[in-house]
Amino acid sequence: MARGWESKSVEEQIEAALEAKNLSEPGSSKKQVQATRPSQQRESLLLARTRILKDIQTTENARYRQLLETTLEAVEKQLLETK
Repeated sequence: MARGWESKSVEEQIEAALEAKNLSEPGSSKKQVQATRPSQQRESLLLARTRILKDIQTTENARYRQLLETTLEAVEKQLLETK
């Protein structure tokens, strides 16, 4: 079992090294990588918003609902900032 964890760690290190190498090569499109990050962040926020809305509809606990509504406001604020 420990060996499996080690191989996953090594695989992640190799992927990170390859990604860093690709970004440092001349002619690599750093602008393209930077352009995808905001869209990925926006997609992640939209997914989080959907989950929060679903949780608000299904929860019966008032304090948890209040927490979800506060979180929803924060997510919507971030969505407005990423446009």
